[in-house]
Amino acid sequence: MDLQIDKSLPVHTALLVDDEEEICLLLCNMLRRMGIVCHVAHSLQEGRKALGSGEYDAVFLDVNLPDGLGYEMIPDIKEVLPNARLIAISAMDNERPRALEAGADIFVPKPFNRDTMFASIRKLGFIS
Repeated sequence: MDLQIDKSLPVHTALLVDDEEEICLLLCNMLRRMGIVCHVAHSLQEGRKALGSGEYDAVFLDVNLPDGLGYEMIPDIKEVLPNARLIAISAMDNERPRALEAGADIFVPKPFNRDTMFASIRKLGFIS
């Protein structure tokens, strides 16, 4: 299946839901360098709270969080932010089909390097 993404929508604000501090720092620094404001949540509960208090153009969502599975939050994201792009990230590559089936636009395996993340971000139209 070929993924068709509307690249005409600019990305200005992203929500990162991940419990790993290092991943949050790395990814937020990458996004900030592209002019994207990054907000962080470290659990599903914090992520859901952030959804209610902000407008996000993209959501980076770890699959395995301390209080549940990240892709369980995808329906909430789609309801509140129907135009947001969803990037699932996980150290367990076998989660890819389930995350994509749940509605993630892209799955990025951990550990990822800068080039892998830039390629994913570019595919979504964040950068040219």
